[in-house]
Amino acid sequence: MSETITDTIRDVGRRAKCRQHRRTAIFNSLLLLILLLALPASADWTWKLNAERYGTLTLFERAQYAKAVRLFEVKDYRAAAAEFEKFKVQFPDSKALSYILFMRGYSLHHAKDRNTAIKVYNEVLDFFGDVVDDAAPALFYLGMAHIENGDTREGLEAMLEVVEDEDYQKHPVAAGALRRLADNKWRNGEQEAAVAFWKQTVRDFNKSNPSEALVAKRMVTDIYIKSRNYVGFERWLLHDDNRDDPSFRRGVADFAWQQAWGHFHTGWGKYTNFNREEKKQDMKAFYDWFKAQKSWYDKANNRWSFYHNAIYFASQRMRDRVETRRLIDEIIPLTQALPEEKDRNTRYAWLADRMREAGDWTSAECCISKMTDPLHAVYKRYEMAYYQSDWKQAIEHLVHVENANHQYWSPRALGSHAALLKDRLARYEEAIALYRKMNNPPHNLWAIQECYYRWGKLQEALTTLNEIENSFPDNAARAAWQKASYYHAAGSAKDAVAAARRVLKMYPISPQSSSAHQLLEQYGIATGGGVLDD
Repeated sequence: MSETITDTIRDVGRRAKCRQHRRTAIFNSLLLLILLLALPASADWTWKLNAERYGTLTLFERAQYAKAVRLFEVKDYRAAAAEFEKFKVQFPDSKALSYILFMRGYSLHHAKDRNTAIKVYNEVLDFFGDVVDDAAPALFYLGMAHIENGDTREGLEAMLEVVEDEDYQKHPVAAGALRRLADNKWRNGEQEAAVAFWKQTVRDFNKSNPSEALVAKRMVTDIYIKSRNYVGFERWLLHDDNRDDPSFRRGVADFAWQQAWGHFHTGWGKYTNFNREEKKQDMKAFYDWFKAQKSWYDKANNRWSFYHNAIYFASQRMRDRVETRRLIDEIIPLTQALPEEKDRNTRYAWLADRMREAGDWTSAECCISKMTDPLHAVYKRYEMAYYQSDWKQAIEHLVHVENANHQYWSPRALGSHAALLKDRLARYEEAIALYRKMNNPPHNLWAIQECYYRWGKLQEALTTLNEIENSFPDNAARAAWQKASYYHAAGSAKDAVAAARRVLKMYPISPQSSSAHQLLEQYGIATGGGVLDD
């Protein structure tokens, strides 16, 4: 590991050396057990036992292990920790003892009992330090627990120990340790060192820990984009074995586009109202580089992906209407050449959506006019009218589609019409009539009760909720809780309490029971008492 990391944290060598001396005496007495347990780290590490190690468990060990795993999977972490402890007590000679000990600490860690988890992780390191499958994760999560406790220095010491140990540094969790050390370097202003460590994470763990490698790759890519250093970006990722590979080159462009698309929207924290011109120039620099990648999309026979990304970026990020129209002029002949009519209509509809979102109504209508599915085209015109808040025109388009009695488009138009009346025009009586016409319970019933509630007709809303609760079991708990929330909002404490208690009685394991508990606590009522019905 480079000297720059070592300089970040002092005295780690001394600490690691003392720990190694402490381990040596223990390891000598446990050598046979260690030899049995020291399996190579899995390339796709997970907290669960891999098949080879699971095969070493006896029948009784498997039963106890399964019990603990089930509790962990349902996030009952303290109970899982207790079951892993029982395993240790019942099977002290198990070949998976180091793993069981780690999982007890890991369970406690998830239960946010980090101090106890740290003690257990240290037990794994002290007694099973050479069992890399368990010791490396124990050391990594020990570091994470310290960091989560606010002891960043202690946590980073553990991370450094992971990446400097010649065995642990090969384990997939070392990617997380290396990346966190890099993150710390960046926060401390040591940007070159941080970039070097992120790149190492990508290089060494792209296959064994792809999630951490992906995070690191995103960090480095962002830096190249923000600095407009596309020569450096390509030098980093392109080599003799992939430089002329169209699929790889298209993948590089796609990845950079994803980063640019997201972060030019959020601004990376770099842009303010005072440097808009800088953001504009940064976006143009990216777009110019991206346009130069078009030949690779062509060679990869994926021309549409290029136009998809280019049009999105030009219309939504750069807001460059001239460039967007140029791209559309290029893509229309390719779209027209598609052999399937359905595909052509779908493509034109997508282009119309992008122009609508950019406020380019002329270009949007141009794309719609090329569609050969008349109902699909009218629905697109409804969306354009809706986007311009032209409610009268929007409703006319929807009624036209509704009256066509088409199996797909007419029900969709009916639903859009009802939603427009409910959400935009507050014409609840008309909306309810349309929702009843839809006849797709319980979905339309949920909309109907909402109309009644907004309309100020609480009793009708409650009656509709009763219908949902009594007729649709999968929606019953939600409907019961909605009644309680309506009573509460109306200031009817007695009814709200009764309805909340009923949720606890009838649907005790539903997600809504938690909300009912909280509501009763607001009223100062213990939830362990009697239960009242509506």
